[in-house]
Amino acid sequence: MHNRAGILAVLAISLGLTTSCAVKAPPDDIVSPERAMIIGYVEAEYPIDAIDFHEYGVTYVPPFTVPPRVLVYKDGFFMAENVKPGKYFISGFYSDRKLYTTVNSAQTAYQNIVIIKPGAVQYVGSHRIEVYKRRLLTRGEFEVKQIQRPGERQALRHFYHVTEGTGWQKKIARRLQELRQ
Repeated sequence: MHNRAGILAVLAISLGLTTSCAVKAPPDDIVSPERAMIIGYVEAEYPIDAIDFHEYGVTYVPPFTVPPRVLVYKDGFFMAENVKPGKYFISGFYSDRKLYTTVNSAQTAYQNIVIIKPGAVQYVGSHRIEVYKRRLLTRGEFEVKQIQRPGERQALRHFYHVTEGTGWQKKIARRLQELRQ
């Protein structure tokens, strides 16, 4: 009887850990004034689950160096908070079914650089992944296109609510005010 209670406790704890990992992590608060936030949007045939956002010229060797954490929401909006200023690029989009690598050389990385300024809330655009040649076992051929909607204001409004209770919310409100002028 005592052993059965122990097994049930272990199962309850593992179920709790599993469900807690399934919930989208909230954004972290600002760790220092020079850190920035990037926001954007992506749509594709399959929902995008993860985005690789890399600093130009940096090689990532986990666990020693890791790229910024990018939170991707079910509605296609994405964000990375506490990004240090520098030159960055999106190197890939992932769904549970497909990998869309956008950078395959130093030249394509350089052509897609976004400069992140200290303390900024930086909009990196809205993107659509269009697959135009399908293949059975591979991702086929695709193109990542810039799209107009949702624009920066819609992305800021979305993240204004997501960042409630953090210093990011004030920065987002300030950026929305700047866009109104």
